[in-house]
Amino acid sequence: MLDDMIDGAPSRSEFLRRTGALGIAGAGALGFPLLETRTAGAAPLRPPRDTIAASGGVTIKLGHVDGFSGVYAAASESQQTGLQLAIDEANRKNSRVQFQIVRGDDTNHPDVGTTEAKRLISEEKVDVLTGCLSSGVGLAISAVCEGAGVFFLAIGTHDTNITGPKANKVTFRTTCSNAMLANAVGPALVKKGKKWYFITADYAFGNDAHDRFSKILLAAGGQEVGNDRHPLGQTDYSSYMTKARNTDANVLVFCNYGPDTQNATKAAVGLGLNKQMTFGGILCGNEVAIGMPVDDLTGSLWGYVWGPEAGGATTQEIYNKLKPLAKDFPPNWRQYLGYIAGQQLTDRILAAGTTDTSKLISAFEGHHYDAGKRTPNYWRTCDHQAVQQTYAGEIVPKDKRRSDTEFFAIHSSVGGDFAAETCANPDSTKAAAIFASQTIGPRSDYTPVTIK
Repeated sequence: MLDDMIDGAPSRSEFLRRTGALGIAGAGALGFPLLETRTAGAAPLRPPRDTIAASGGVTIKLGHVDGFSGVYAAASESQQTGLQLAIDEANRKNSRVQFQIVRGDDTNHPDVGTTEAKRLISEEKVDVLTGCLSSGVGLAISAVCEGAGVFFLAIGTHDTNITGPKANKVTFRTTCSNAMLANAVGPALVKKGKKWYFITADYAFGNDAHDRFSKILLAAGGQEVGNDRHPLGQTDYSSYMTKARNTDANVLVFCNYGPDTQNATKAAVGLGLNKQMTFGGILCGNEVAIGMPVDDLTGSLWGYVWGPEAGGATTQEIYNKLKPLAKDFPPNWRQYLGYIAGQQLTDRILAAGTTDTSKLISAFEGHHYDAGKRTPNYWRTCDHQAVQQTYAGEIVPKDKRRSDTEFFAIHSSVGGDFAAETCANPDSTKAAAIFASQTIGPRSDYTPVTIK
């Protein structure tokens, strides 16, 4: 009977999605080789349910969870366009192994993200998970994946804890951490002034950004004049800016992102703080700056992940691919992050020859790759951070902009090893200890794809 199966056999839905429309009989008749096998010595499989055939291409499902609605919707869609481009390229290169994106909307809420991750794992049977812009959501999904034994590649989550004290062995991060961004921007901002006033989004990303900046400021002999925390999605910043205006601060630091940064900078400019202080922040890009009073913010410095002037061998090629896809938003480094994440997921799955989580981890750890920067990136074994060049981006005047919707130039850069610091830093040490304590168990009701 079909329901009388050996332990560990693929479920009917799992079998059907991987064999495709051709089916076992058709595949056998055409002589396609098998793409999925059992461990040597395991009990024999019962055809046709347990046999996975090529049939023109096995499908590997990538679950993409992101904030497609809510405060970070535009940035999440930017990541999706880059990810889809990389998947389309991979599918054109290899007709036998096809990758499919299955989306989940976390609405920028950790509880919703948790539900979506569980749905994609248990109902959609995705092979791996990727995505996230909100750090709070990313932390929650990392925990879900650790419990389920599912590989997770975070795309755009910046809270240092994700590859630090709250790391999980199944999780890697594509973008720069807040610590890396602060190490790139902080020294440049200190040169502008040493009395800083912070405007901080009161959740994982914002509070971590404040802590990283504050450490650099105090080490340079500076003073934290104030730190106002606001809820995510705050619209009225007048009271915060009035307080800041009535201090002797000479640098105003934004530890927020997206519409929060847009609304906060508008309020600050409206009260004339740009004439009183230098502005800077942990993170910004074209997709955010388009809603900011950029002509009043020229010279301000921000954490910046990548731009067309990054100077790598493939920088211009990547930019030329991504720009035409930016139809509902400006060209931006969120697209770039999605693209690099998609490239790395498909490349490492093919290199591992399987979707088995433990083998995927091994395929990522220590791998060096071209990411369109002057020096190669690499996946660090001690904390699973993508070590990479990191930038301070400067909002430039109109006559220096590449186009009407591209506002930044790279002001300065630091090397990846400087930005991420050594594996002996406290964050990475804690991550390594967590990895040593975790064991990756088998996924429930799931058989990894083996690619030959």
